[in-house]
Amino acid sequence: MKLLGLGDSVMDAYRFQNRSYPGGNAVNVAVLARRAGAQDAGYLGILADDAPGLHFQQALAQEQVDLTRLRVGHGRTACNYIVLDDDGDRQFAGNNGCDTVQNQMQLLLNRTDRDYIAGFDVTHTSIHSLLDDALPALAAKTNLSMDFSNDGFTHVNVAKLAPLLRFAFFSAGGRSREQVADFAAYAAEQGTPTVVFTRGSQGAYILDRGTVYEQPAAYAPELVDTLGAGDAFIAAFLVRYADTGGDVVQSAQAAAQFAAQNCGHFGAFGHPYDGEP
Repeated sequence: MKLLGLGDSVMDAYRFQNRSYPGGNAVNVAVLARRAGAQDAGYLGILADDAPGLHFQQALAQEQVDLTRLRVGHGRTACNYIVLDDDGDRQFAGNNGCDTVQNQMQLLLNRTDRDYIAGFDVTHTSIHSLLDDALPALAAKTNLSMDFSNDGFTHVNVAKLAPLLRFAFFSAGGRSREQVADFAAYAAEQGTPTVVFTRGSQGAYILDRGTVYEQPAAYAPELVDTLGAGDAFIAAFLVRYADTGGDVVQSAQAAAQFAAQNCGHFGAFGHPYDGEP
């Protein structure tokens, strides 16, 4: 199975550590798919040429992620700030502004990019990658997967994008099981065959070709950091689904276990950088 991550990249700055970690849903899924057993993984997106950006590129190269079509811009790497609240939980606390390479450059896909993308079994992107207009041309070349996160979906944008997608992933974001089931059914009705809601400690709700599956969360032997657990679930689910010819039960079990294991280190996939971009 070959998977491409398409779109968003960012450094996650843990201010309580004075360290930053490479991240972004599209990047994370590519790296973690490789770790989960994908034959090949690639990343097509934008990185900066400053010290954090070079660190980011080195991390992806070490993870054996193909960067053939990577764009590198001159300037500052985008960064999200993460702090600890009074209860010791991680909270996002802003970012380093819009004057970053990722915010100043637009990812425009040309014919060579589309031919490159066609070489992957699944291309995974996120709603925050702002590539909606590019997806119709890609849907005929690859199986598209999208993460809508917990704040990036409405009935309107799902109705627009669902017919183009093979897989749609959502985060429950505090929603009830009834709300999750209703929206999953809506996304499926709009045309996406496989819809997945990750629900943290409550596991995952999956609607695959009209059949509902519910996967309990797996035990995390070493709970260090939950950042990236949802991306790990997506990556392992996609890899196992492809390898088993669509066995949802095996895919969900493998994804839950892989997500739990991914909580054993800081950052979505490690590779700390001292300081902030």
